[in-house]
Amino acid sequence: MKHSQTIGIILTLLLFLCTTQPLVVIESRNWVVTGWDAGATNFGQSGKFLFYIGLMAILFFAIPSINVKRFNMAWAALLLAWSIRNFLVLGACAMGECPQKQWALYACVFLSIGILIMTFLPKIKTK
Repeated sequence: MKHSQTIGIILTLLLFLCTTQPLVVIESRNWVVTGWDAGATNFGQSGKFLFYIGLMAILFFAIPSINVKRFNMAWAALLLAWSIRNFLVLGACAMGECPQKQWALYACVFLSIGILIMTFLPKIKTK
């Protein structure tokens, strides 16, 4: 695919945007959890990890080396695994309270799937 690297970069930038949005809302305590601010919860700042992995993925999308493209596949798989981890941990019910999952939590998973698919379609120049 001719534009897969550009699409991968755009999807990664959209992933950065999604981590700044509310991922879950715990209404009983009036907590809003984003990727950068976990509020009073013990969830940590999971968006920072996605940001750093995403920065490296953007760099790997931009470098036109076949070995870097191969490594980017594994890197994007790590990005997808962390997004699924966030979905499972942040969306889980604990002690009878179930948080409301927001659109950004779902978008992080779907964007990570798109990023992984774009790593499988690099533009490779043949001799």
